[in-house]
Amino acid sequence: MYMNYPVFIFHELVLRFSDINRGIGRYISSTIDNGECFIRTTNGIIRIGLALLEKQYYDPKQISDEELQQLVLSFKTE
Repeated sequence: MYMNYPVFIFHELVLRFSDINRGIGRYISSTIDNGECFIRTTNGIIRIGLALLEKQYYDPKQISDEELQQLVLSFKTE
């Protein structure tokens, strides 16, 4: 069973991703499936692991700039 994450976590992550790539857009929705989270934005989808959501929730400073940059590279436009 997955934690019911508050929506502000997803908004915060999208803001952090947007600092790296403005083309990501704004947060629309999120879905958790098979241990991964899919965050839909106005411009596409970014896939992240649940461990990263935990970090963002409990201690965002644990997420390095390098981790964020790697995730931004996996952003898929629609």
